[in-house]
Amino acid sequence: MGSLFGGRPSAPAPDPKVTEAQERQEERLDAQEEQKMRQIEAQRRARRVGGQRLLLSSERETPSTGIKKTLGS
Repeated sequence: MGSLFGGRPSAPAPDPKVTEAQERQEERLDAQEEQKMRQIEAQRRARRVGGQRLLLSSERETPSTGIKKTLGS
């Protein structure tokens, strides 16, 4: 039947505004995903390094020796 009546009409071209909006949305999603990955990596790094940083803090009286030997002093 398609050849008898000239076949199917071709699909209209997508609206340029719609394609631009989709591209912007994809870019936003990519940026959010990258930011989330950076945040996760920062949390991992903080878990690895954070403990040492607190132990060697300048806030402690003797950062290189660690915990005091006597109680109450």
